[in-house]
Amino acid sequence: MSAAPETHLQLALDHTDPAPAERLVELLAPTLRRVEVGTPLVLAAGLGMVARVRALAGGSATVVADVKICDAGEKIARSAVAAGADVLTVVATAIDDVTWRGVLRAAADRDGGTASVVLDTIGPSLDLPALAGFLAAAKESGVPVELCVHRPKVGSPGFTQLIQPVNDHVPGFASLAVAGKLAPAEAGPALTAGFGTLIVGGAVADAADPAAVWAEFRREIARAWRWPG
Repeated sequence: MSAAPETHLQLALDHTDPAPAERLVELLAPTLRRVEVGTPLVLAAGLGMVARVRALAGGSATVVADVKICDAGEKIARSAVAAGADVLTVVATAIDDVTWRGVLRAAADRDGGTASVVLDTIGPSLDLPALAGFLAAAKESGVPVELCVHRPKVGSPGFTQLIQPVNDHVPGFASLAVAGKLAPAEAGPALTAGFGTLIVGGAVADAADPAAVWAEFRREIARAWRWPG
């Protein structure tokens, strides 16, 4: 594995107060490669947090605006892109083709290069035919599309069971992420199943020692890939 462990981690800032979110980014900045301005933080502090987080994380970090687009796709996507987001999110179960194509237009028009879009599968079930249609439209537009699989809050299946329907029926996403109260010990099984990005929020942000938990995630990833050090 050539990439460092932190390239497989996305820190989700699901705060309602920007101050602790900013402190957390400052604390983890040396090993922070991808950071998400979470939906609660966007609602509480606005899309201006995208630029603030980028400044604290460093220019090389990828910043995700978790705007969870359901409607008004092009307008919201253009706002996120104008705020400096590298990646923006869409709720896969809540959009139609018109909304999706508006998002793709906005992502493709980003100054400095095309933005990426995450299809977030949060909801009761995966709609595989809809995902296939969204992916096909994205390929036509040249916009990279990632998929985030949310674990059910209760009775979640294993990581292999979560990812298998996607691999079997909708291959071709730029990357596959998993979210939903992940613990450090689950990093290895998630990566082994085929997920490339682990989205972690409260496990780090709510810990008594966030840096220690973040380091534990990194160690577990390194162990899974036999990464030296």
